Amino acid sequence: MASKTAKKRNAVVIGLFFILFFGFAVNLFRIQIIDSKYESEASVSSFTVTVEAVRGEILDRNGYPLVTNRQVNKIVFNYDSFPRDNESRNRIISQLIALFDKNNTEWNDNLPIEVKGDSLSFTEGKENEVSYLKSEAFLDLNYYATVENCYKALSDRYSLEAMSLSEGRDVASVYYSMVKNGFNTGRNYVFASDVSNELVSVIMEKSDIFPGVNLQISSEREYTDGTVAPHVLGMVGPISEGEYEAYKESGYTINDVVGKSGIELTLENQLRGTNGVKKITVDSRGNRKEEYTVEPVNGNTVILTIDYDVQKVAQKALADGIARIEEKNPSPSHLAGAVVVMDTRTNECLAIASYPTYDNSTYAENATELNTDAATPLWNRALRSTYTPGSTIKPAVAIAGLEEGVLTADTRVTCAGIYKYYEDYQPGCIDTHGRQNVVNALFNSCNIFFYETSRLLGIDKLNSYFKMFGLGEKTGIELVESTGTVDSVELRESKGELWTPGLTIQAGIGHGDNQFTPLQLCSYASTIANKGIRYKASLVKSVKSSDLSLTVSQNQTQILSQADFSEENWALVHEGMLKVGTEGYADFTDVPEKVAAKTGTTTVEKRVNGKMRETYNGFIITFAPYENPEIAISVVVEGAGSGVSTAPIASDIMEYYFSVSDKAETDRQENTLLK
Repeated sequence: MASKTAKKRNAVVIGLFFILFFGFAVNLFRIQIIDSKYESEASVSSFTVTVEAVRGEILDRNGYPLVTNRQVNKIVFNYDSFPRDNESRNRIISQLIALFDKNNTEWNDNLPIEVKGDSLSFTEGKENEVSYLKSEAFLDLNYYATVENCYKALSDRYSLEAMSLSEGRDVASVYYSMVKNGFNTGRNYVFASDVSNELVSVIMEKSDIFPGVNLQISSEREYTDGTVAPHVLGMVGPISEGEYEAYKESGYTINDVVGKSGIELTLENQLRGTNGVKKITVDSRGNRKEEYTVEPVNGNTVILTIDYDVQKVAQKALADGIARIEEKNPSPSHLAGAVVVMDTRTNECLAIASYPTYDNSTYAENATELNTDAATPLWNRALRSTYTPGSTIKPAVAIAGLEEGVLTADTRVTCAGIYKYYEDYQPGCIDTHGRQNVVNALFNSCNIFFYETSRLLGIDKLNSYFKMFGLGEKTGIELVESTGTVDSVELRESKGELWTPGLTIQAGIGHGDNQFTPLQLCSYASTIANKGIRYKASLVKSVKSSDLSLTVSQNQTQILSQADFSEENWALVHEGMLKVGTEGYADFTDVPEKVAAKTGTTTVEKRVNGKMRETYNGFIITFAPYENPEIAISVVVEGAGSGVSTAPIASDIMEYYFSVSDKAETDRQENTLLK
């Protein structure tokens, strides 16, 4: 009996032991495995961010980078998850500002109010921003409201009363920019750009106290040299409401950056990529892991026809030439001008320069000054300005006269200094040239000879030849360009004016209402060099995938028109231009090749310091080598005094082009991937 009781007691003890052991094991499993997993997961923070696609690069014809990108971190406020009440918003904004200040990192501070001790003042030079602050769109105050009035309105609206003056002003600055930049469901507010990874990690790890504050990985344009071809390359900027309406069907968001001018604008659809999504995980030890859930697709690479070195030389030649002209003939206003350099075999633009100019890499800092500068440095004079071409028109008039039979190689016109065909209108010449044939008339730029030729041709014939050369016609280049005008009976009638015989002969020396762009004048020079073959002007050589492995599009040389003129007539016109280039100007003697050229001068009235003043624009068109042309150049300088003074500019470019065997100042090799 005792034995059975002992056995039963032992069984109970053993059972209890197993129950306790099982309970301990279960608890240990829960602590070490299940709870450990939860604790581990709790110690890891993860979040997803939109990764903006890298915008396509822009290269020169040899593969040298002109515009590239660098990655930047932006801290943004997301409207849908950002608190709505002022108390929560103020806490987040104030803590962020303190964190950024502690880390010596800039945040976007644009409020035009400064705190000096215990007083406030409007920021000097920020009159437009102050006007917006007071405007109906924001505070809706009277235009004469004081800075104290403005801050009181800000404080009341955003509950800043409990803050110090300095802290309240900073928080108000964020609200100011949020409103001005249209912070809403479709548009994030960028609190700061170019934030370090370390500071980003601190902010993201504190997402519980910074609700609605996110990271946006983006890229910004970077320029190898922001002074090189800024008018050609153009710039990018935040999409406007109008642009968004035009682009939104193509998948753009209100937060996108788009091309605003130049190639950045006209090739926006090629340069833009497709955004991706990245998941970022940070564990309790601060280890960071990143992986794409959606890979971004980079924009395509655009290869221009521009030659980086020729472009730099052309810009320097233009700036130096204008400086020489100003030194010899001081003007009450600064001079301006443009240069275009083309390959005559394709009409590919090797250089397009406009002066005065600017630096693309510092545009943001200098935008206000650049946009209000009376010298209009942002304006692309090479493609957008139109000019009365003066005597550069005479080669076209000469070929027209020869082809129409009103001139021959033996024709002589006597120049006595005054054209006396009309009793009531007798314009003069720059000199008394005596008997002139077509070659010498081009060399001497004899007005009398070309008055007579134009009278015999008539305005309709003249204009038909001008159009054959593409004058007053768009060149087809991939940028925005002006059309220009050809003076005509119809044009004058549209302005309520009558056509007179005097207007016909003035058209024959490049005066009247003929208005052409420097780009058209260069294409005209190229067409003369090619004996009547006019090519479409081009600036884009090709478009390739971002890794250059795939050609998306390739420029094809295109003939716009082809004149069937006699070789004998071309020879006469070319000979006259050769005399200008080889006998007329010592400036071309250092060029290794023979240069054909024609200058021009026109009188214009320009408003200077509120008064109308008479000034003279100078022009030159050239091509070389004479026997087998490769390049054509046009130069325009506003206020040059004469066309002769523009010759050194063209000469500097020609001398460089033909003196450097590999056409490059550096040892850079052409990128074979561009082939």
